[in-house]
Amino acid sequence: MSTTSEPTRADARMPLASLSWDAQPAYAGVVVLVMHGGAIEGFEPNHPWSHNVARLVPFARALRRIRGPVAVARLRFRVRGWNGDQLMPVVDARWALRQVRETYPGRPIALVGHSMGGRVAMHLGDEDDVRLVVALAPWIEPDDPWPGAGRRTVVIHGDRDIVCGLSRSRERIEKMRAEGLDATLVRVARSDHAMLVRAPLWTALVTETVAATFARELGGSGEPRSGPVGAVVAQVVHSGGAVLDI
Repeated sequence: MSTTSEPTRADARMPLASLSWDAQPAYAGVVVLVMHGGAIEGFEPNHPWSHNVARLVPFARALRRIRGPVAVARLRFRVRGWNGDQLMPVVDARWALRQVRETYPGRPIALVGHSMGGRVAMHLGDEDDVRLVVALAPWIEPDDPWPGAGRRTVVIHGDRDIVCGLSRSRERIEKMRAEGLDATLVRVARSDHAMLVRAPLWTALVTETVAATFARELGGSGEPRSGPVGAVVAQVVHSGGAVLDI
């Protein structure tokens, strides 16, 4: 199932953000908002077939297969760039969160974002009802905010990422852990920024983390599956914060 909503156009020349529902049950135990990557600057519109948008489709499809009442929505940002102080994707994400809350009031929300979308997720980790932030190879700047208490933050980053350096993710998680926050870094060996190398592993880490974090809401056991992925996810949900390798 996929339905799309769009915000009111404020400027006829400006493209619109859109929200597509990949899973929209009548009742949801949790809502997952998936956000794609972008660029530092750029006003060219994003399209459904744009590579940065399409890269997150497999994640959304995998998330909708989680057992239990999970709703999954994909946000397509208006334009490709962050664009300085305009924080255009953050504005779009706040609009999308309003749509999510109207559709599923009071339900917990998980934010899953790649690259620029990961930066957006970290910015909005303290928004109402957000309980989980999963940032995939995120773009992180030193002065960026991060989610506070009462949220779980999981950063997953490939050790061969030459676009958004792993070192900034490590530094950010170390600062969050020093504050006593539930923050974990999962370092994916031999993987790249696009998450194409070891792609099934990235997908499994995301889906298992969401399922285990919201096991009570989804009617699950709360115990991750056996094997390397399950071992990592078990530490994510039970350690209160860690630095892990897989």
